[in-house]
Amino acid sequence: MWVLMDNAHFAIARSRFLEISQFDLTKEQAQVLYVLQVFGGSATQTQIADFTMRQHHSVSTLVNRMCKEGLVRKEKDPAGRGFRIFVTKKGKDKYARVTKNSVEMIFSSLSPEEKEKLASYLGRVLKTARDLLGLDYKPPFLK
Repeated sequence: MWVLMDNAHFAIARSRFLEISQFDLTKEQAQVLYVLQVFGGSATQTQIADFTMRQHHSVSTLVNRMCKEGLVRKEKDPAGRGFRIFVTKKGKDKYARVTKNSVEMIFSSLSPEEKEKLASYLGRVLKTARDLLGLDYKPPFLK
């Protein structure tokens, strides 16, 4: 089963890479722009790292490159020690042009019910994997 999941992931990711690259974005940049959209236009680097499951230093490097390209901007977070990342107009405009045809075409082989079931199963597998990695661990004394 692992090989099947790994091969499916590779094929889907490769298809997505080919589609996104037409818009002069990397998959990682598109993912950050998506996260910023989900969070209403801004997020902390920690939120981006948690959402994407990437190392904090990798997110920091990626965000710095995106700042240089004018896709995002960084501001000192008044609520904490880190930075808050904001999507710029250029970033919004670029992400708005990105299509999702490859994903839609790949998953068109499933019925709506099958898509719901697959999403449910993958959600459970992802939660278990995150738990095993300690990604969502909070000590019992923290609520």
